[in-house]
Amino acid sequence: MSAKRDRICVVARARKDAKLCFRSANNTQKVYDDKKFTPKEVRQNDAIPWQTTTIYHGGKWREVRYKEVTHVLWQRGTKQEELKLIVIAPIPYRLTKKGRLYYRDPAYLLCQATEISSAVLIQKYFDRWQIEVNHREEKDLLGVGQAQVRSKRSVPRQPAFVVAAYSALLLAGIKCYDDRRGEGFIPLLKWRRNAKRPSCLDLMQILRKEIGEKELPFGMKINISQVILRSAA
Repeated sequence: MSAKRDRICVVARARKDAKLCFRSANNTQKVYDDKKFTPKEVRQNDAIPWQTTTIYHGGKWREVRYKEVTHVLWQRGTKQEELKLIVIAPIPYRLTKKGRLYYRDPAYLLCQATEISSAVLIQKYFDRWQIEVNHREEKDLLGVGQAQVRSKRSVPRQPAFVVAAYSALLLAGIKCYDDRRGEGFIPLLKWRRNAKRPSCLDLMQILRKEIGEKELPFGMKINISQVILRSAA
């Protein structure tokens, strides 16, 4: 987090026993205060009130409790850069509707002292799995970084172009289908029949179908049904 960043806000998970402190107020020549605290102590401190926000996760809007502490210094990590500590309370869940109530581990986040609200940062934290899905689709389905190019300029341009095309494909799916599966999509496999949103592969199949329905140059012919079935395998 100590590297220079341009238009980037880093949100990182922290250890519950990380040694944090505030800036020293008594001695102008001293940067770090002698009194240290940990994220776990902040969670257990009743003097710091819990706040509530609503995030979208797992197809539902959910209420999340959190605490925040600003102007925090991490001496062994980011040195003199002021950070914001966000503590997310353990989230209850049940394996069955009438089953025992379990709790997930609390989360401790460190981020830059930015004007972005904690509610937005928490939502981005819960969106991290979707980011991993995006990376997998870009690499496995679209082949980012796998193209064999000759020009030096093509080395950085090819991945950027593929990622831009990937973004345009997802945006087109949202605009055309309201980010929902409709009748135009091929039937899902049994283990995916409850999926509500179209995946990148679903949108690629629709794109291949539309290309196959158009008249191709030079008398080219494509058996689009075979192309779609092979891409779904």
